[in-house]
Amino acid sequence: MNYLLLLLTLFSYTTQEQQNPLVNTKWENKVAENCISYLTFKADGTYENYNCEWGYHYSGKYEIKKDTITLLEIDLLSDVPSVNEENNYKTGIIRRNKLIYKGSFLQYVSWENYDHENNKWSGDIIFPEKIFYIKVAK
Repeated sequence: MNYLLLLLTLFSYTTQEQQNPLVNTKWENKVAENCISYLTFKADGTYENYNCEWGYHYSGKYEIKKDTITLLEIDLLSDVPSVNEENNYKTGIIRRNKLIYKGSFLQYVSWENYDHENNKWSGDIIFPEKIFYIKVAK
């Protein structure tokens, strides 16, 4: 029975990696000599994005469809504490980024902010310059 459970676990893990090539990978973007931003993708559908220019960590959820990756960034909705939230600050989706997956690198395509007052996306802002992330770890 233990052997069967081990086989099922290994099969599930292998199938998940085949369906999602981003699982447990790290990608870097060298902004300057001593400034490297990175993205890491986890098996639970979450990601972490470190922006070296701002010294800030972002996180959120991601999904991949064909060659397009959508990052839903979750952060503080306001710097003003909310009496309704247990931790005193309200969080939610603030931005949607789109990237193209090209095997050994990712290319940013666009981003847009979420307008919580009107409950709608602001509209794509296309990146005029090429921003690439190179795969550094699996």
